[in-house]
Formats: sequence, C-alpha cells, structure tokens
Amino acid sequence: MGVMERLATDFHALPLDIGRIIIGGVLFVYFFNTLRQARDFSDPDGLIDHGLLCRLFPPIRVSLFQPGMPGALFRAVFVCACVAALMVVAGFHPRPAGAFLFLAALSTLRWNVLASYLDDAMIHIFCLWIVLLPVGSTLNVPDLIAGASGPPATGLGSAAAAGTPVLDTWLAATVPGAAPRAFIANMALVYIVAGLYKFTSPMWRDGSAMHSALRMPIARAPGFWTLRWRTPLRLVTWAALILEPLFALIFVLPPGSVLKWLLVAGAIVFHPGIAFTLKIPYSNSAMLAAIPLALAPEIMQGWLGVAPVEAAGAAGLGPAGWIALSLVALIVIQIVWEAANTGRRLRPRYSSSGWDNPVRALLWMFGIFQSYRLFDWVDERNHHVRFEVTRVGGYNAPTDADALFPRTMRHLLLQSYLVGNIWMRMSPGQLDQVRRSLLIRHARRYARAHPDAGTIDAVAIVQRVTKDNLELTQGVWQPQMRFTCRGGKAVMQHPKEEG
Repeated sequence: MGVMERLATDFHALPLDIGRIIIGGVLFVYFFNTLRQARDFSDPDGLIDHGLLCRLFPPIRVSLFQPGMPGALFRAVFVCACVAALMVVAGFHPRPAGAFLFLAALSTLRWNVLASYLDDAMIHIFCLWIVLLPVGSTLNVPDLIAGASGPPATGLGSAAAAGTPVLDTWLAATVPGAAPRAFIANMALVYIVAGLYKFTSPMWRDGSAMHSALRMPIARAPGFWTLRWRTPLRLVTWAALILEPLFALIFVLPPGSVLKWLLVAGAIVFHPGIAFTLKIPYSNSAMLAAIPLALAPEIMQGWLGVAPVEAAGAAGLGPAGWIALSLVALIVIQIVWEAANTGRRLRPRYSSSGWDNPVRALLWMFGIFQSYRLFDWVDERNHHVRFEVTRVGGYNAPTDADALFPRTMRHLLLQSYLVGNIWMRMSPGQLDQVRRSLLIRHARRYARAHPDAGTIDAVAIVQRVTKDNLELTQGVWQPQMRFTCRGGKAVMQHPKEEG
C-alpha cells in the first residue's frame, strides 16, 4: 500500500468528534469574551484607531470588518459566532458553522491586529480545521433526537437512519482519514517548532525563562512568584524545554506504549498549567482536542472494544484531504524557509518589508497565519510595566491605575506599544503615530467613565525581568501623558492632540 493509500485509510469518527466538542467549547468562550470586549477593541471609538491602522498597514483590510462599520455590527457577528460555536459542539452542520467561525476569527485577528496574539492565531486555525475535518457523524444532537423519536426524516443522522441504536452506530462510524492525519501532523508541528525554538533562548537554557514570564504582567498572579520559587521554576523550565518537542511523539508512538502515556500525561498537565498561570488560555485548551485523535486506538480498541479499521476501507483523498495535506506541506515549507533565512529568534523590530517569506505571505493572503513561537522571545520582550496614575490638584492623589490601563491580555498588548515593546513590524514614524493614538484613546475612555475627574498624570515604570531582577527593583520612569477630564471629554496636555 502506497503512502497516499495509507493516508486515506478510514479513521474512527468518535475520537475526532470528541476533539470537535472540545474545540467548539473553546470557540464559544473565545467569542463570548470577544463580544464582552468589543467596546474597547472593536468599536470605532474604542482604544484602537482602526482607520489609522488600515492606512499604515493596508493588507489588514482583507477582512469582513472595515472602517466605518458601526459597533452594533461587530456585536452581531460575535453573537452569531457564539451560536455557530454551539452548533459545532452539538454537531449540527458543524462544517458550515466552522466556515463562518473561520471568517469571524480571521477578521477579528486582523481588525484588532495590535491586540492579537498566539491565541488569536491558533483559534482561527482550529476554525479552519473544523471546516476541513469530516466531523459531525457521531456525538451529535440530531442523531440523539432522531434516535429518541423513532424513524427519522430525510437528512437526519445516520444512526437513526440505519434503525440501529445510536451508540452502536457511532462506535462503528468511520470517516476518510487524510484530513484527520493532516490535522495530527499540524499539531505535531506546533510542538516541534515551539519546543525547538526555545533552545535558541539563553533564558530557557539557563532555567530562568518561566520565572521571568511569570513575573510579567501577562501572568495571572505575577506578585506570587517571588524568589522562593526560583529553584522549582528553574526545574519546570528545563522540564518544559525537554518535553515540549517530545510531545510530538504522542502522535507516532505505538498504541499502549508506556512512553506515549507518560507524554500524554505531561501534555495534559502542560497545557492547563499554562492556561492557569498565564493569560493564554484558548490555544492551550484547544490543543487538548488533538489528544483524543492521538489516543484513537486506545479509545476504540482498548476501552470500547471496537475492531480496528480495515486498510481496505480507504476511499481516496477527496478535496478536503488534498487541501488539508497541501496546507500542512505549505506550513512545513514556511517553517523551514523561516528557520533557514532568519538565523535568529526575532526579526528586526523595524522593517519596511513584511513579505520576506513568500510562503508565509501566500498563506497570510488566504487567511492562514500560524505562529508557534511561544515564549522563545522572552529574552528580548521580558518587559515588566507598571503604571502610576495620579490625580493632579492642590495635592497629588494616586488613583486606580487599572481604570486607565486595564490588565487583560489585549489591554497589555496595546500598552506594550506605549513603552516601545512592539510586536508588529513598523517604522519609528509608524510607532509614534500608533503610540499617540493609543494614549489619546485611553484618555478618552477614562474620561467617559470619570467625566469630572480633573487633571490626570500617567507614568510608566518599565524594567526588564531578568534572572538578576526577579524582585523588580530596577524600574525606570517613563512619563506617558497628562490630560484633564471635563464633562466626559479628555483635554490632552501631553501628548498634544493633533488634528
């Protein structure tokens, strides 16, 4: 049997649909929170000047969202996305629902590009896989309803149509295997790339990377990880450095292998551990959806006693299979190109060209952006920023800094541009425009909530979180802005508002 025939061999549907339910649940929470945050990030008068970004970076206009759209329209899209995610969970037309989710996630990533991060990049890829994978033939609500109500109407689930118990039909169900195996390859690449790139980081190699990350504002409780955790976190750093690339073996080790079970246990600890300690919950939760596919033989033959799928069940690749395999092939070429041509962990912070990797550019134009570089950048981006906000008057009175500069992940990403810790590639002139716009819009947001607060002065205390500064005692003050709240409007004193 040739390679293509092996790839096309049928795959048990049940593990695939367990993964579908996990992904659908993550997507629902993701879009629900995106809806909650629409006022700050998506609305025309939110914190991001989308018109400015579209002028500075024209490619982001390839999106459903365009300047001038009212805030109500964004909310409508996010509400529909929540409904579509529930359709995925229920197995009710999951692939069309996934197509809508892909467009919504892609558009959100590009619309809020300043505040987008790993979770956004991975979420829209999982939406695409919902479209490509043959999901929905098991563990679906239509089959349950049809099975409970007797003979089904035309078009309802296969279990009821066959006149057999729903569970028995679900256990026997198989689907074309090319797309599931391509998905498995994509997940293995995530572990390989994210893991191996960490070896280029001095802080990962010396064991200080995790402690540094947990002291940054992107951690959920940065004040908790004091010096007493130095040794345990060093051990955790080295364990993650070794284990992460090895997690790719989960998908190739033989069924029942002791090493496979140990690695699965490690992954089940690894991903929730990141989600619970750092503000990167969605991609780490969604990655768990690949585990049932890796354990398909153990689930189906070992636990449920189902016979293995016969190799003769292969029915050809089909369009979805070819697209899935081509996608993975292009991603491999993109990764190899980047590794061969950059020779460093991060590209220059300022660059006029964002298209130096043609495969990456091709994928991006089709809405596919993948970045697995989780925390290999810690050596160069390990900034800790704390804001002090003071109400200026007869006496200076400190006020709640979080009211002006909130601490959610997206807010933190915007704030990083205020101190020059940029994530998008832009020129110094572009950065100056973006920074000024962000300051003005933060002031306006504060003035709407505190209409007569008087004059407000904001200063950032910036420092690097290194192994020699885990106690955060080397902060440098950087004045940000001064403005006056009058009748719900912000009158800027510094920086001066132009135009």
